[in-house]
Amino acid sequence: MNPMQNKTPEERKAIAAKAHATRRARRDAEDAARQDALKYAGGLRRHIAELEERLAALQRMETMNSVSAAVAGSALLREDEIAKAALPWAKASGVYFLLDGDEVVYVGQAVNVYSRIGQHTGKRFDRYAFVPCAVDALDMLESLYIHCLRPRLNGVQANGANCAPINLTALLGMVPNQ
Repeated sequence: MNPMQNKTPEERKAIAAKAHATRRARRDAEDAARQDALKYAGGLRRHIAELEERLAALQRMETMNSVSAAVAGSALLREDEIAKAALPWAKASGVYFLLDGDEVVYVGQAVNVYSRIGQHTGKRFDRYAFVPCAVDALDMLESLYIHCLRPRLNGVQANGANCAPINLTALLGMVPNQ
């Protein structure tokens, strides 16, 4: 005997509705689980892709380190090491010194020292240094160094005086009496 035969039409309708709701709930739960699995798989795919990119970068770095070691005798710096050692870039005005060994061979001034030093292709020097200085004081500071150090590449005037923006007599006249 069919158990549904003893039920009233309203009871059968309620049982059918409950069964339909149960199937819908199960189907929704399965869909949610499937969506969660797809999200998880998508996250894994992204993570795997990131790891593969990192691996490729490390392999590239290893190859380049081998070449660098053969050419320069040392490994390349990592990007984070370069960033840690980097200095801030700014136009630096000042008086600069070109050195050959330990001898100052030239004294100059510039509003942008870094750019100016690169323009000295005709002078022989192996190092440089500079003293930061306000633009309005460049002539005075450069002149003081030229008259004090007498660098051989700055030149000498016919009267034997050093070539400087301000001559020595004028410089000495600028100093207040002590």
